[in-house]
Amino acid sequence: MANIRSVFVRALRRQQYSVQAARVSSPEPDLKPFADIPGPTGRYSIPWIGAFFLFKSLGPGVYKEFEIRKFAEKLRESYGDIVKVRLKDRWHVFLFHPDTAKQVLEIQIPQPFRPPIDVLAVYNRKKKHCQSLATSNGEEWAALRKPTQELITKPAVVAEYVQILSEVANDFVKQYETGGLIEDMRSTLVNYATESVGMLCFNRRMGCLDNVSVIDIKLLDDLFECIHEDLNNTGIKFHLYFPTPLYRKLERAADHLFGICRVEINRALKRLEAAKQEGKLEEYLQAPNLLYSMLTHPKMTIDYVERSLMDLFVGGVESTSNTLTFLWFELAKNPEKQQKLYEEITSACGDDGVTKEALAKMSYLKACVREIMRLYRPTVVQFRRLENEAVIGGYRIPPQIDVVVDAEGIGMDPRFFKDPEKFLPERFVRGDTSLSAEYKNTNPFALLPFGFGVRSCVGQRFAETEIYVLTAKIFSRLEAVLPPDSSRTIDYVYRGFAVPTRPVQLLLKPRKSASP
Repeated sequence: MANIRSVFVRALRRQQYSVQAARVSSPEPDLKPFADIPGPTGRYSIPWIGAFFLFKSLGPGVYKEFEIRKFAEKLRESYGDIVKVRLKDRWHVFLFHPDTAKQVLEIQIPQPFRPPIDVLAVYNRKKKHCQSLATSNGEEWAALRKPTQELITKPAVVAEYVQILSEVANDFVKQYETGGLIEDMRSTLVNYATESVGMLCFNRRMGCLDNVSVIDIKLLDDLFECIHEDLNNTGIKFHLYFPTPLYRKLERAADHLFGICRVEINRALKRLEAAKQEGKLEEYLQAPNLLYSMLTHPKMTIDYVERSLMDLFVGGVESTSNTLTFLWFELAKNPEKQQKLYEEITSACGDDGVTKEALAKMSYLKACVREIMRLYRPTVVQFRRLENEAVIGGYRIPPQIDVVVDAEGIGMDPRFFKDPEKFLPERFVRGDTSLSAEYKNTNPFALLPFGFGVRSCVGQRFAETEIYVLTAKIFSRLEAVLPPDSSRTIDYVYRGFAVPTRPVQLLLKPRKSASP
């Protein structure tokens, strides 16, 4: 490893985060005190036990099986657009309006705190892994985030992978050249996502489109189910103290996924070393190679590389497969939108196929994906812990208060998006006049599917590009319809990401005049 690193080391530009958190510099008489924020009081605000009474008072939908989105919806109905509530021993302020979301999210904090996923943090400690972007904070988080961000968030870097993703997408499309029924879209698309994310992370085809699944989807589901249960646990987390059934379930799943990553990293390192020994390293690196870029970054240790690729691989497979499932379902349910997308794809691609230049022209495709992320938002809330006193919604908010933006609720609020239950990509097409202005929302804080600021999703651009490429390839050649007896709605839950609760079927038919 030392020999490889010594050969591959190169200097990369370092990004600096020299920002200061916002402060309230002087008293303002028209500002209201924190105590005046509406919210549950009395026994409901008693530390630790108050939450029990509060959840019970909000009904069985919250009390029996706690979910943050149901809880937030009840708070909004009961108290309005800004609500103060004590959970465990901390005060939280919930926000339900994009204007107040903007106020808190634009507070510049160099290292924003995020509540860790405890069951994953325990696993990392026991296995002696470094903590991930999802489980670390402070300097530990910054040391991992900064180099990772340099390497995978720039549009030019992502654009280099379009050709590689196109090759994977071509093989997927070939399986349905004559049409066919997909019995379970998510399960099928997990294989595609594993293959394409595998190319990103490990620079090799993994055979997942040849009915050789590398990932055990049951264990992938187990991992995110454990994360979901941990995040929604409002009581004592016994897995912090001894191995509970929840922890053992997560350990089995994480061992499986970490094992895949370690095997693939070792294979990639051997390929790099072999290319070097044969004098073909420069030729080998003509194609983009994320692993090589990470290994040669001066701030990336081998532990950081392993940890970053694990996050990108698992998170990328889960988020991409779910988003594609929701997107194709809505396009099948709305044939007029699908036809409009098909016309854009054929116009943009011409005879050259799906290239980075063609994708740059596909504003309707990007609007379709954005609208899907409003309807089936990948994550529920945005979180900030204030470092200094701030003013939000006309109230003084003290330091160390946790502020929660109900991002899903805002995206489905008819005040901000007319007919929010409808799939209307035109909401997000600039210059489109087919919808009246009341359907559109130009406030950027009304929809932030990947978060905002330095703790936004580091894999956003890669996930979007995967979705764009495969969707353009599929719908240029095939028409998607829902089978006659299939449901016209998808029930879903949040377990780290939004995921369907049942198999979703899709029928693909060859187009009469498909583009090459």
